[in-house]
Formats: sequence, C-alpha cells, structure tokens
Amino acid sequence: MAKRSVFISGGGPAGLAAALLFDQLGWDEIVLAERRPSPSDFEKNKSFNYLVDRRGLRILERLGIADRMYQCGVDTTNFTATTIAPDGSVHTRVVPIIDPDRPTCFWTTRRALLTMLYCAIEEKGSERLRVLYGHGVAGIERSDDGRVSVKVENPAGDIEAFAPDLILACDGLNSAIRAALIEQSETPAGFFDMIAGDSISTGLRYKVLNLPSQFTAAGGKVAVNDNRMSYIIPSRHKDRRKACALYAFPVVDPSHPRSVNLIREGDHELWTLKSGEELLAWMEDSFPQLDVRALVSREEADDFVGLEAGAFPAPQYARNLHIALGPDSAKTQVLLIGDAAHAFPPDLGLGVNAALQDLDILAKEIDQAGSIEQAATRYAKMRWPEARDLVWVVEKTFPEQYNHRPLRLKLWALGFFGRWGLHKLAPGLFDKPAFLLSQDPDMPYGEMKRRKLRTDFRFRALVGGIAAILTAGLATLTFS
Repeated sequence: MAKRSVFISGGGPAGLAAALLFDQLGWDEIVLAERRPSPSDFEKNKSFNYLVDRRGLRILERLGIADRMYQCGVDTTNFTATTIAPDGSVHTRVVPIIDPDRPTCFWTTRRALLTMLYCAIEEKGSERLRVLYGHGVAGIERSDDGRVSVKVENPAGDIEAFAPDLILACDGLNSAIRAALIEQSETPAGFFDMIAGDSISTGLRYKVLNLPSQFTAAGGKVAVNDNRMSYIIPSRHKDRRKACALYAFPVVDPSHPRSVNLIREGDHELWTLKSGEELLAWMEDSFPQLDVRALVSREEADDFVGLEAGAFPAPQYARNLHIALGPDSAKTQVLLIGDAAHAFPPDLGLGVNAALQDLDILAKEIDQAGSIEQAATRYAKMRWPEARDLVWVVEKTFPEQYNHRPLRLKLWALGFFGRWGLHKLAPGLFDKPAFLLSQDPDMPYGEMKRRKLRTDFRFRALVGGIAAILTAGLATLTFS
C-alpha cells in the first residue's frame, strides 16, 4: 500500500484532534504546523470559555479521550448562574432558556482543552506524527510536474516543504491555506470566497480580564467560591455606552483564574480608557459590589488596556470546502475545517463544536470511502449545506444576548417565551424556540432552519390575527 500523508495547518482544537485521528487511522506521515510557540502559550484575548457538547464530544469518544473532559472541564446539563447586583444582593437561579433534556456538556477553557489534546498526542509518542510549534504556513508551491507542496517557515526563517496527499485547513477565519489556495491557477475565481450574513452581534468588540477564581464581593458579604458556578456581575449603569457586565464562567481548577469577557459596541466608553489607572477607576464606578483594587492588580489593568480589542466576525461560510490540486496521477486533496469553513460570533457556543463535528463527519467518510479523494468529495457535499445552514441559524437565533441593544433583548425574550408557551400548548403546530433547538446535538442545522421558519411564520400569523381581532373589536366599541 502506498504511503499516506496529511498536512494540518493550525493547532487549535480541530487541528490537534485531526492529528490524533490520522494517527489512529494509521496514516504514515502526519505533520501539524502551528504558529504559536507551544500548546500552553497564553494568548490573553483568546482565553475563551468553551461549552463542549455532544457535537464536539463524538470525535473525542472515537479517539478514546472523551473521559478526560472531566479533568479539564466542568460537566453540566443546565446553566445555573449567581448574579451579584450593584447593591450587593445575590440571586442564584437556573437560566430558563436552557433545554433541561440536553446531554451533558463541559465548560472548559481554550487553554485547558488544547493542553488535554496535546498531552494525548505526547502520550502516544507516535514517530509518524510531528507537531511543529512556532511554524507558519508560507504558501503552496508547485513542482515542475505540477505536484503540490506546502511551504512552512520555522522560527529561524528557514523553509521546509511537505508534499501530502491531504491538506487540512484548520487555521481559522484568516486561514493561510485558504489564502494560498486562492492564488492557485487551478482555483476558479471566487471559489473560496466567504459568503457573509448580517447580525447585530457582528463587530462587537471584546477584551479579556483575569479575575481570581475565588474572592469576596459586596463588602466581603458574598463569597465567590464555587468554581463550578457561573457568576454574573452587572454594572450600576443603564446607558448602553456605560453599561457592562462581567461574566465569570466555571473553571475546573479552583487555583486557575477566571477569564471574564467584556463585550460591548465600539462606541462604549470602555474603549476610550488609556491607562490601567483609568480602567481601575472606571471599574470602581461601574461595579460598587466589588473591591476592584483587591481583585485587579495595576499590572493586570495596564495589560488589559494595552490589549488590542478583538471584534466578532460576521456570520459567514466558504463558497466551497474542497479542491483537488495537482496532476491526475498525484492529486492533493484540500479541505477546509472549522472557522476556515464557517465562522460567526459566539452567540450559540457552536464554534468549537462545529469544528470538531466537521472532523467527526470526515472520519466517518474516510471509514466508508474507497479513497481519500472520494472521502473528501463526500465530506464537502455533506458538510457544505450544513455550514450554510449553521451560519443562518447563528445569525437569526440569539444575537441579542449581549444586551447591547436592550429593547431588542426584551423583544427577543417575549418571542422566546411566547413560542415556548405555544409549543407546550400545541406541539404539533409550534416547535420549540430556535435557541432550544440549537441545543439538540442530533438535529441537523437545515432541520433547525426549517422548523424556525415554520414556527416564526405561524407565530407572526397568530399575533397578527389576534391584533386584527382586537383592533376590530375596539373599532366596534368605538362606533357603537
């Protein structure tokens, strides 16, 4: 049997899981290139919290490492949060917009998940698997006979070339592989363009602040000491240019700091702060329930202000997920995985799960196909419509959740509970609200879209009918 080789660009969750998968499949050469210097390298503005659900867990189960999620994450089926108000009052409740019947999920941090996956690679000690940290993709080149190779630059600036049978672009929205593909003469114009939708969460800016996992609030009266609990700390302000909230999600290790995301629109006063001292003063004004200077060091504050704010991307998907390059006798298959194929704001927590699900689908196609070309073709045919519908579902379901448009959030809540009540009364006519449908790991995104459109139409027709009856009744009373 001819040797089989795969090149993986990107050492995020999907890239590391892909390396494990192809080692498990027995491929002869597996090379992963990642620009970061190490798996534990801490990019503060990428210290995301993930909620890994069944979509993501399936590939981890196949790899035999799903049980490790109990060591790197906090398992949950619902979402319980404790709110510490500016006046010091405390309220703990189960958030009612979570489906109580969903399978177990895991709260984890990006760093914890990457470390877990890399440790699994290290334990294998496979000689056919190379993980190259500090290496970036420098392009795709062609030999005289048309064969394809990936150029990789190491930290010293030296170039090494790899000529694989399969290239996986697991390198994010700004994929170096996708950019290199666009430059290839065989790639039709616009073939890998990203098709963008519209969402009110697009462009929201964010930064990450580290808080201790355990501390006291409200003048020492409230103990934030449950590392498995989510905490919400709202500011005292109501104006949208001043209002903000700190969201501290569960961490499995109580000694690990909690990364809290501050997410607001571009005209928020948070983005005008120029120094750590200004940040501390702003936080003292905004969060009277916190002893700010005991929680946030001047060094941490300076670091926060010095960070460049990230911005949520528009919901978008690639026009195509697959291309084959090179001569007929030595075709190289190239596939887009994860954010390189579909990217969107984190409204539904589906980013990491969709990327790992991509890999799970590819693994199943490889199991069933007679060749890697056939598997790649079938993967793209199956996954592209799902990528398109996934982006639509994210765009339309719950972009209001950041409360940057308070009226829109109130209207969303009315619609959610109205649809939920109608589903309880007439489940044959009204489906669950789309936000609950998105929590079903077995439902295709195309089915979610179909059900949402159907329920939205019937809901609006019902509301319109009731409004017409009330208007007619009022008119009758007025003229009688």
